[in-house]
Amino acid sequence: MPTRYSKRTSRKDQEEDSTFEDSGVGWINRLNQAIDDLQVNRTSVREESLVSIINELSRHYAAEPLQRRNEELLTLLRRSLSKPGSAKESALAAQAITINFISHGELGLSDQDELYQQILPALKNTAKNANDILVKCNCLHTLALITLIAGSDIDTQFARDFVFDLIETDGQDFNTEELSSQHTDQLMCMGLRAYGILFIATFYEGVVDPNVLWEEVEKVMPMHELLLESGDKDVRTAAGENVAVIFEILRIIIKSEDDEEQDDEEVYKNDYQYDNMDELIHTLRELSVESSRRQSKSSRAEQKSIFRDIIKSVEDGVPPIEELKISGRIISFRGWSKILLLNAFRYIMGQGLHLHLRSNDLFRQIFRYRASYIQTTDNNDDSGDETDKFNRMSKVDRQYLYDESKKMRSKQLRDARNRKMS
Repeated sequence: MPTRYSKRTSRKDQEEDSTFEDSGVGWINRLNQAIDDLQVNRTSVREESLVSIINELSRHYAAEPLQRRNEELLTLLRRSLSKPGSAKESALAAQAITINFISHGELGLSDQDELYQQILPALKNTAKNANDILVKCNCLHTLALITLIAGSDIDTQFARDFVFDLIETDGQDFNTEELSSQHTDQLMCMGLRAYGILFIATFYEGVVDPNVLWEEVEKVMPMHELLLESGDKDVRTAAGENVAVIFEILRIIIKSEDDEEQDDEEVYKNDYQYDNMDELIHTLRELSVESSRRQSKSSRAEQKSIFRDIIKSVEDGVPPIEELKISGRIISFRGWSKILLLNAFRYIMGQGLHLHLRSNDLFRQIFRYRASYIQTTDNNDDSGDETDKFNRMSKVDRQYLYDESKKMRSKQLRDARNRKMS
C-alpha cells in the first residue's frame, strides 16, 4: 500500500482524465449486481463484488442510481467491514464506504448524517482492533473523508481527537503490538494524514474562534515537531505537510480578525507566536536540504522539494499551487488545504477523480470552483489571472490576492516617492 499521496506542486498536471467505455446503462446493471452479490455467503464473491462497486463508483457519477439502494448498500458494506477472517474484504469495504459517500454529491449531504452515525462505530472499532495494516489505514482514511463530507462540527471534533490519540500515544490502544516497525510507520503516516484532513474540516471554512484554533495548535504542534525527526520519510513528510496547513490556516484566521488599520503581520507575530518557532523553522530548513545517504537519491529529491514548499509557506506565507488539466481545461488548487484534500481524494479514487471533478457537485463545494473550467491558452502570462476569474474565492485565494494587491500598492507608492525625490 502506498503510504503517501502523490503530491505535485506548482505545475500543471498533464495527465488526461481517463476515458471509460460504456456510456449506457450497462454499468448501472453491473453496480446493482455487485450490490446483490454482497449478500452471498462466499467470501471470494463478496471481495469481487466490492472491487466492482469501487470501480463503477469511481468511474461514474452514480448519485441517482444509488439513491434507492443507499441504506441497503451501507448496511452491507458495514457488515463486510466487520466480518472476521478476510482482511481483503474489510479493506475493500472501507474504501467502498468512502466512495459511496462521495458518490451522492452535494445534494445528498443532508440525508447522510444518519448513515454516517451508523457506520462510524464500525470504522473506529475496526481501525483499533484489526490486525492487518491495510485495514487499519483504510479505516482511518475513510473516517477522515466521510467526516469531512457528512460529519457535524462535534462529529469532526470527536474524530479529530480520536485520530490524534493514535498519533500522541504511538498507537497504544490500536492493537499495534504485533505490527512490524514498517507497518507502525505506515499507521502513523496515515494517522497524520487523517488528522490533517480533519483539521482542515474543522478550521478551514465557516466561523472559526481564533482562540479555539490556537489551543489546538499548541496542543498538537509538539507532537508534529517530534515526528519531523522520524526515521521514516513518509512520516516526516506527513508531519511537515500538517505543519504547513496548520500555519496556513492560522495565518489566515488571525489576519481576518485584525483591524484593517493595524499591521496584520505584527499582530500575528505578537499574539499568536508559537513558542518553539525558531527551532521548528530550523528543523524544516534542515529537511529541505538534507543529503543523508541513508535515503535513495529520488527520496532525497522528493523530500527536499516538499519541504522547500513547506518552509516557504510557514516562514513567508507563500502558498503552493497545483493545477490539474482535464480535457484541455485547467482547475487551480492554491494552498495546502486544497492540495492535501485533493491528494486524499486522489488516493482513494485514482484516475476516477478526474471524472468526479467534472461531474460531482460535492467537489465543486469542497474546492470552490465553477462547473465551467478555463480553456487552456498559449498565453502563459495570463493563465493565472484568468483562472482566478473563474474560481470561487477560498480563504487562501482571497488572502493571496490581498497580499499580491498589497505588494503592488507598496511598489507603486515607492515608485511615486522615488519620482518625487528625483
